[in-house]
Amino acid sequence: MLLKLKGSFFRLGEWVCEIIRYYPNFSFVRTDLLLGMHYLWRNAHQVSAGVQIYGETPLTTLDKIARRFRILSSDVVYELGSGPGRTVFWLHHFVKCEAVGIELQETFTRRANRVKRWRGLSKVTFVQGDMLAVSLSRASVVYLYGTCFDDEMIHKLIEKFQRLPRSTRIITVSYSLAEYSPAYVVKEKFLARFPWGRSEVYLNQRL
Repeated sequence: MLLKLKGSFFRLGEWVCEIIRYYPNFSFVRTDLLLGMHYLWRNAHQVSAGVQIYGETPLTTLDKIARRFRILSSDVVYELGSGPGRTVFWLHHFVKCEAVGIELQETFTRRANRVKRWRGLSKVTFVQGDMLAVSLSRASVVYLYGTCFDDEMIHKLIEKFQRLPRSTRIITVSYSLAEYSPAYVVKEKFLARFPWGRSEVYLNQRL
C-alpha cells in the first residue's frame, strides 16, 4: 500500500514538472498529446500486460541523462525497448538529435509510427523487432533501460555491443556493463529517480 502511494505521488510530481518544463515547447505538446490519445482507453501498462515487463523513463530523468552524459544534436540515439516512444519523441524535440526506438511490441511501434507520420518528424524512427536482431550500426549512443533483464540476456547484448565502434556510448540503468564484462569501463554515473525508486545510471564504454 505504501509503495503504491509513493508511486502515485511520484507520478503526480513528475506530471507537474513535465507540464512546467516541457509543455512551453508547443511542438512537443502536439506530439505528446497525439501520442497520449492512443492510450486513453488502455494505458501502456495494460497494452504490454502478458507480453513484456513495461517501464518508462521519466522525462525529467531523461533530461538529466542527456545533460550529464552530453548527448548532442549530432548524435544518433538508439533506445532498446522504446515502449510507446515518448523517450524517443522527447529526444527529438529537446536534444534535436536523430532518435531510433527498437521495440518488440507491435502495438507500441505502430502507434508511435502513426504519430511520427502525422507530425512529419523525419529524424524519428521506430523499428518493430527483437533488439538482439536489429542492427545498431548507426548508433553513437545506445540507451538500455533493461532493469528486469536476466544475466543471459545482458551477456547476449554485450556480445552484440562488441560489434559496435569503440566510440559508441552505452547508457544502462541499475547495473553497469563492467559488472558483466572486463571489456567495458564506467566513464560516469549518477543517481536518478524512477517510478520504482532511485537507481544508478551508467555511461559505459568499451576498452
